[in-house]
Amino acid sequence: MKYLVGALLISMSSLVFAGHHEKGDMSPNVLATKTAYESFMAGDLEAWKAVHSEDVVWTILAGLPYAGTYVGPDAIIKNVFEQISTLWPDFKVDPIAYYESGDKVFVHVKITIGGKQTEALHMATLKDGKQIAFTPFENSGFMMEQLD
Repeated sequence: MKYLVGALLISMSSLVFAGHHEKGDMSPNVLATKTAYESFMAGDLEAWKAVHSEDVVWTILAGLPYAGTYVGPDAIIKNVFEQISTLWPDFKVDPIAYYESGDKVFVHVKITIGGKQTEALHMATLKDGKQIAFTPFENSGFMMEQLD
């Protein structure tokens, strides 16, 4: 019985730490995703585009004014980024942690609008070092409340 419990604990511990990357120990997918966030926050959209495929697909879920599916970096900039900067001029997103599972990188983020904060989870899918898909799971209720 104690061997079964020990094996179970060892198995569970690998799940807890699987895919979490500390600074300096990043996979190419996590590094590309981190570069995308840093470029976005710096306003360097050319660097942001460089880590995305030409046919990257962003899916913004219902609850936000710009909900929909957008294909290609230019469509995302026009239909998502420009909307965000118009709706929330002081919008800020700060990654807290990156978690990797296969071709997916999940990013736990802190979002700040108007001095108020919430958290969200973003999911990026990568291939050959570039994002090919992205879905943010946002706190849309919080974000819409900040429009007042």
